[in-house]
Amino acid sequence: MNRIATRTLLSSAIRSATLRGLTGIAVCALGSSQVEEPPTPQAPATAAPRLGEDLAARADNTSLSFKELDELLLWRYGQSPDGQAALKQLLELHVLEVLATEAKIEVSSTDLTRRWSELETDLKAAGVADNLPAYLAQTGIARETFLEYLRLALVHEALTRAALSLEPGEPITGEQQSTWLDSTLAARGVEHLPHPWENGIVARSAEVEITRSDYALHLRKMLPPDDLKAACHQLLLEQRLRARMPDLSPDAMKRLVEGEVERRRASTQADPRYQGVSYERLLEAQGLSLEAVRRDPALVIAVLSRYWIARAHDDESLRAVYAAERAVFEGAYGEGVESLAIVLKAAKLPNDLVPRTFEAAEAELVELRAKIGSIEDFRRLSAEHSEDPVSRERGGNLGIVTRDSKGVPESVRKPIFAALDAARSAGVDDVSGTILGPLRFSGGALLLALGQRRPAPTWEEMATKVQGELRRRFLVELLPPDSVVTWLNQ
Repeated sequence: MNRIATRTLLSSAIRSATLRGLTGIAVCALGSSQVEEPPTPQAPATAAPRLGEDLAARADNTSLSFKELDELLLWRYGQSPDGQAALKQLLELHVLEVLATEAKIEVSSTDLTRRWSELETDLKAAGVADNLPAYLAQTGIARETFLEYLRLALVHEALTRAALSLEPGEPITGEQQSTWLDSTLAARGVEHLPHPWENGIVARSAEVEITRSDYALHLRKMLPPDDLKAACHQLLLEQRLRARMPDLSPDAMKRLVEGEVERRRASTQADPRYQGVSYERLLEAQGLSLEAVRRDPALVIAVLSRYWIARAHDDESLRAVYAAERAVFEGAYGEGVESLAIVLKAAKLPNDLVPRTFEAAEAELVELRAKIGSIEDFRRLSAEHSEDPVSRERGGNLGIVTRDSKGVPESVRKPIFAALDAARSAGVDDVSGTILGPLRFSGGALLLALGQRRPAPTWEEMATKVQGELRRRFLVELLPPDSVVTWLNQ
């Protein structure tokens, strides 16, 4: 029996199933019911707030409390489908803890050590990681958190065995454990309180209650570190933006926010993919509401940065910025060529992750090129052979490549525009259907298929790009990303 696959709660941790914006591992801050925590010493009234204890993040003289961060997490993720799945997991963990206490089930250190070894063996056999510490480091899971989760997984197994009258050595499946836990929750009853949980309770099952702080802490533990750092950065940036504009009245701010909401609503209504579906319905499907959107610092940052640049620049000054940096803007946003790729990974010295040399990759691509008679052939071969997952899922489509497209190696960009320039020299302004390659880049080799040329944008379109770049520079100057320190950095 594959112990990883058949242990319901723990299997989600091992395979790191990804929720939208959340990692699949369900971690819990519950302590062992057999251990009493010593009282926390009270800090002196004059003590400065400390990162990791009082503060979630800081940047010089700007700081962010955990309370502020948690409020954002609850509004941003609390009602989403995946957030609700996380809430269900948290409720299950609390119920398991209560049932374990009632049944007087204790998990010994010997039990934990044995299961740790079993999991480590399974991980190594599956090729996931050489050992559990390496796996935990890869996934950003704290060892103590994982051990607590492992303890509750063993509790879950023991409770299911007892309920099904199974002997200690008798096999038990993940389905049996899930079925037992679902039926247990159904019998106890589960009540979900209305958002935004103003009474402080998010959900309850019999005597078990999940509070807003419980749920926020759970989300904070489940979210990938990069998402948490981004949330901290956004909240700190919002603070600095508001401080930079003390003359902006609350009423004016409200009008700006409502204007952005209406702009997004209009954009949604104009999108053919959403015909007949209201903006509110789309938000609801994501577990969001208009109030959640209005509160989100991402929207506030967009609104205030646009407002700042609009006050600072008119059309004349935007044209001056463009003229001074024309090569930069044309390279990033100017004419481009629709491009498709078949990518093969390669290295100078093959290894377990990259099994071929550059020469071998180029030879394979030459064979594939001989099979291409149309763009449909290219798309099909890309879907079958390309080792770049993003473009492969789109039939090899890289999108529009400009002369300085970020994320596209120079060794790929140069041949595209060399082909375009050569076509122009011959009196043709079209390279669609051209196949280029094999071409090398740092991670391998590829074939390119060129499509339609996109002309340079009008000034109205370029002005929007210039404004966007100015907003980006303004925000970086206001709060440099490397100036933010979070409790996760400790």
